[in-house]
Formats: sequence, structure tokens, C-alpha cells
Amino acid sequence: MSSATTPQLRKRPAEPATGRGASVEEEKEKLLRQYNNDDGHFSLVRNFRLADLITVSNAVCGTLSIFCCIHYSALTSNLPTAPSAEAIRTLYLAHLFPILGFGFDALDGRVARMTGGGSLLGQELDSLADLISFGVAPATLAYTLGLRLPLDILSLLFFASCGLARLARFNATVALMPKGGSGSVKYFTGIPIPSSLGLTAFMASCVKMGKFVGAQGWVTSSVAKGLGKLAGATSSSVVDWAAVRKQGDLPGGTVLLFGEHGGMGEVHLLSFVFLAWGAAMVSKTLKVRTYHALRQDVYTDHWM
Repeated sequence: MSSATTPQLRKRPAEPATGRGASVEEEKEKLLRQYNNDDGHFSLVRNFRLADLITVSNAVCGTLSIFCCIHYSALTSNLPTAPSAEAIRTLYLAHLFPILGFGFDALDGRVARMTGGGSLLGQELDSLADLISFGVAPATLAYTLGLRLPLDILSLLFFASCGLARLARFNATVALMPKGGSGSVKYFTGIPIPSSLGLTAFMASCVKMGKFVGAQGWVTSSVAKGLGKLAGATSSSVVDWAAVRKQGDLPGGTVLLFGEHGGMGEVHLLSFVFLAWGAAMVSKTLKVRTYHALRQDVYTDHWM
């Protein structure tokens, strides 16, 4: 075919900078000018909407959960006896705060819709707050309850990193996601990060049943030395050194992948749950319909 008859591909005209056809980047830039053009004292705080303050409360709950984990560790550091009543109350509070954070997370969206819609700043705040309450806080809880072996820590780092990556992907692509009649997205790609409350609830049940590391206290050094002498007199292979260091363990205990007990190759079975949860959060093939989309489907089926 000659060049005279070859169809020429024409570039699509650029979208106008203003008006109905403005691009996503230009719309974001327009929304950000309200913060850039305000140089007064406490300008950021004064630009907060009511929904943004509720979102910050979610982050506060996640941070308080982490603080409670630290306080619990200080109260029970290598004590030969079971944790005190104060320590157990602190541990329960550490599990309660992410649940309260979820309440604020659900409320901020409702308040935003009631007050005329959310803001670009609110969207970023929501993701950062979710990372603290449903990513870092559950990982800290798991570490506090006993996921402290090297492979355990790697699984928790993977879980938190997947939560971070999932939230970043959502913020970057939310403008391109299919929307429903109310303007909310129809489905999530990968399971939402607040689903980690299922892990938090499971860990709270472990506390209730006394199934966590150090639930009966920690073995003192004198007892450990005595067991070491006993092992020398018989066979060192019969002593589970992980059990020597602690009393009580998480459901399922540990498995030895390679090496010796307590070494680099030992891992808790619960760590694989965190690995799977993290992978599900960043999955591109897993689609989860949102609550608003499901409610719209029910409404449509009822009236059609």
C-alpha cells in the first residue's frame, strides 16, 4: 500500500486545562492551591474539615495501640511469673484501639459526604491513618504476643509493607476506578487494609485463652542453666531451647525449616497467615466489592 493511501494515525487532542474536560492532574493541582495560597499561622489546621479531624482520631487510636504494646512489654520484661492484671488490661487496650480506629475510619467518610464531599488532603490523611491503625499496629501486636523470631519479623515487615503499597496504589489510581452513583468506587483491588481487624480479633482471643508467648511468665536463667546441665548429661537434642526461654506460645507453635530451635530457621505458623494477608492486600486479581456498591445492588434488585 502506498504512502498516499496509508491511513495516518492522528494524536488525540489534549484535554483543556479548565472546565469539564480537565485532566486528573490539573484537577488535583486546582484542589491543592487552596493550601498553597494560605500562608497564615496554623494554615494547615485551619484548612482541616470535620471529616479530617475524625481521620486524625483514627491515627491517634493506632498510635495509642502501639504505646500500649510498649507499656505491656515494660510491665512483663522477663518476669518469672504470669503477667499481672494491669499488664493484661494494657494488652486488651492495645487490641481495642484499632477497633475504635475503624469506627473513626467509617465515620469520616459519612461525615465527608454529609458536609459536601471530602478533600484531597483528607484522602491522604485517611491512607496514612489506616497504615498506622491497620498496618503497623497489628504488626506491633503480633510482635508483642510472640512473633519475634527472625523469620517472624520478616513476615511482619512484609505485611506492613504490603499495606503501605496497597494504600499508595489506591491513592494513585482512585481517580480512574469505576464509580457508582454516589461517586464511591465500586470495588477494591486486593482486600482493604482495615480487614486486618480480623487478625487483631484473633490475637485478642489468643490473649483471652492465654495462648501467647510469656503467658505463664519467663523461665529464669537459673532454671535454664539447670536444664542445660541436664541436657549435657543426656542429649542436647531433647531440649527445646525455645521452650526454655519462654512459657506459653501462640496457637500452632513453631516449625523448624532449617538449623536449630530458636535459630534463623524457626518460624511461627501464625507468621504464614500474615504473609498470606499481605499478599491478598496487594493482589491485582482479587476484586472486593465495596459496601456502597453492594447496597446499590440490593436496592436495584429490590425495585426491579
